[in-house]
Amino acid sequence: MTPAPSKDARRSSRIAVSKGIWVSWRVEGPSSVSRVRDLSLGGVFILTTAQVPVGTVLHMLFALPEGEMRLQGVVRYAEADKGVGVEFTRVDTAEGARLRELLRRISR
Repeated sequence: MTPAPSKDARRSSRIAVSKGIWVSWRVEGPSSVSRVRDLSLGGVFILTTAQVPVGTVLHMLFALPEGEMRLQGVVRYAEADKGVGVEFTRVDTAEGARLRELLRRISR
């Protein structure tokens, strides 16, 4: 298990996702589909039993009412058999707007 980053290292607060938000993600080769546990402007925690090492670059696809979001991130935290914390590293203007709208909707 890799230690969790301190809350001070986070730039935005996480929002727990109680409803089904799913993300298709891949490192190389075929994609995996997993449930999202929490989300922020800076990253996402993906529930998975897959062993994904810290430092791994992920390509993610979210299909949402706000529109499709394609984001890239790097695994910053990995907890065996529970999931991975991913920091977003590439968010363009359109994806950023969709992400803000999604966060607004799920924080109600």
